[in-house]
Amino acid sequence: MTIFTSRDPAARAAGELTLLLGGLASTMSAAHAAGKRAADERKERRAAYQYATELIEARGRADDLGRVAMRAVRHVASLEAEVRRLRVALSQRQAHIDRNRGAA
Repeated sequence: MTIFTSRDPAARAAGELTLLLGGLASTMSAAHAAGKRAADERKERRAAYQYATELIEARGRADDLGRVAMRAVRHVASLEAEVRRLRVALSQRQAHIDRNRGAA
């Protein structure tokens, strides 16, 4: 039955319009929900990518810091060895000075 064959065409048209608008509203609601889901998924993927990128950068920085620390330890060890040599040389010099004072 259509609005042309109905006894109350206005009511029939209003009913069909209501059904049509209900279907349209349902479709728009579903599209909106799908869009929000897609936006949330993109946001999660971006966050995961950013986390992975920052993790790789942090590992690289940690490797660099490890190399710097190893160089620093080697440098400190060489400085300690130099201090030991200087102390020995200084004590020998002082002993020599003390012997020369005693002989004079």
